[in-house]
Amino acid sequence: MKFNKYIAAGLVALMAATTSCTGDLDLTPNDPNLKLELTSQAEWDGFLARLYGNLYRDDIISTSDGGAGTFTRAHFNLQEVTSDECFISEVWNDPGYQPLNKNTWGSNNEWVYAAFAREFFNAKMGAEFMAQMRANGSAYFDEAEVTARIAEASALRGLAYYMMIDLFGRGPWIDETSVTGAIPPTYDRKQLFEAIVAELETQVPNLKPAAQQAYGRVSREAGYTLLAKLYLNAEVYTGTAMWDKCAAACRQVVASGIQLAPEYKYLFCATNDKYVGNGEILWAVPQEQGRMETWGGTTYLTAGCWMAKPANPEILTQLNYSGDAWEGLRCRPELSQALQGDPRRMIYEGTYSEAIPTLQGNDPESCGYMFIKYSNSPETDYLNTAGNKNNNVAMSNTDYPLFRLADVYLMLAECQLNGVECDGLSYLNKVRERVGLEPLAALTATNVLHERQCELYLEGHRRSDLIRFGRYTGNTYVWSWKNGVYEGASIPEFRALFPIPYQYVGTVGQNPGY
Repeated sequence: MKFNKYIAAGLVALMAATTSCTGDLDLTPNDPNLKLELTSQAEWDGFLARLYGNLYRDDIISTSDGGAGTFTRAHFNLQEVTSDECFISEVWNDPGYQPLNKNTWGSNNEWVYAAFAREFFNAKMGAEFMAQMRANGSAYFDEAEVTARIAEASALRGLAYYMMIDLFGRGPWIDETSVTGAIPPTYDRKQLFEAIVAELETQVPNLKPAAQQAYGRVSREAGYTLLAKLYLNAEVYTGTAMWDKCAAACRQVVASGIQLAPEYKYLFCATNDKYVGNGEILWAVPQEQGRMETWGGTTYLTAGCWMAKPANPEILTQLNYSGDAWEGLRCRPELSQALQGDPRRMIYEGTYSEAIPTLQGNDPESCGYMFIKYSNSPETDYLNTAGNKNNNVAMSNTDYPLFRLADVYLMLAECQLNGVECDGLSYLNKVRERVGLEPLAALTATNVLHERQCELYLEGHRRSDLIRFGRYTGNTYVWSWKNGVYEGASIPEFRALFPIPYQYVGTVGQNPGY
């Protein structure tokens, strides 16, 4: 897997006013040895690299376990473990997992803290980069490159604010004008949405198109997908639907000519970098053994899912088992049943039970099925007939897909469902055609939500989708262990948002119900 020189160039924090303690909102640097001035193009490259590194690194954020502070792992847990797709075996007994499994989290939950702290840190670093590049970048880059890099930093902080809006509904607003040493103002959900959307609408057109952008860096198409995701959920976030704007942003992506990958399963294997950027994976968090390693990301979604002693040991060889099976992430029965008869059902049953009457224990009668969606094998030898291509290294080489073209197609279907003329049904059927499924004759809320689950499971979208379709809180739809009850039970409306971590309540305030 080749990684662009800018991203690989020594992921160091060369920045002013960006390394304060994550437990507060003070923007003053607290390291007297911190270099506050960038004096070469290589140092600017390192600063930009650090912005990207914030998506997979687990430093800065203080947590109890390696990888817990990574952007990808924290946000995966809040989107997926709290929904009907997966749970964490409570044999792990790590802080914070049991409340996520049972929708009973509080403001002291480690995963809630990790997500909010990472969002805030990423947002303020992006703002600082934008301000510094605008003020001093012309000494090292031409005008076009300065403009493009400012747009990249804007998209990276836009991703952080998208997550903050979606998960927490309030937070500190930091931009290029924020004063070092000052406490930034707290914005509510609508204010955060309006502020970051206004910025992205200006900056996304300045991003380089995917055909011209380097691997691992955010493209114009990825930027429009981020805007589309914000518009998709606008009614939840602001009370005003923006389906026309969502469709328009999706059309910008489709107009690029990027195509779906020919084979679904290869999007989640060790050589999926061939589809990143100017391919179906519009935006990914790269991973590479020895260079871009993390206990979060797809290492978490490979080793974290695998059982050490399945009934058919060959399955681990095919997945490029590295000798490190954590036996943690498990499949909830609702997802297993939703995928019955679907070629995208990448679940290993073995002798394990689909039902999960207990979330504790590893015995086959209670532990749930094993996920095999993410693999360490290369596309060219997906079943790993050569054996041990991973050289017994636990870390994954599989890039984590943040946004895919298939999601854009399904957003268009949802826009059509909500009254926009955008040929959404045709695009949804392209997604089904790729895996050999019959086309749908019409769109309904039920089949659009179902298609989103079958196509995008374990990719960090499920909780948001259930909320948007009115199926998360309450008892309209229940799943195993929802609200801590095996048969599933209603959860109150306030749990559509997570609490502000107690470390930030003094400056940001708290959400209702907590």
